[in-house]
Amino acid sequence: MSHRPAAQARQTYPHISRLTTRWMDNDVYGHINNVVYYSFFVA
Repeated sequence: MSHRPAAQARQTYPHISRLTTRWMDNDVYGHINNVVYYSFFVA
């Protein structure tokens, strides 16, 4: 059985930003579509 490391508090990370999505960016399950997800990080 593998053990996951404990989640760290938000204060641990130096920068946190909120990403706002449009209705069409999400699938029927409320997940961000892959193409949209990658566009957030590829610039």
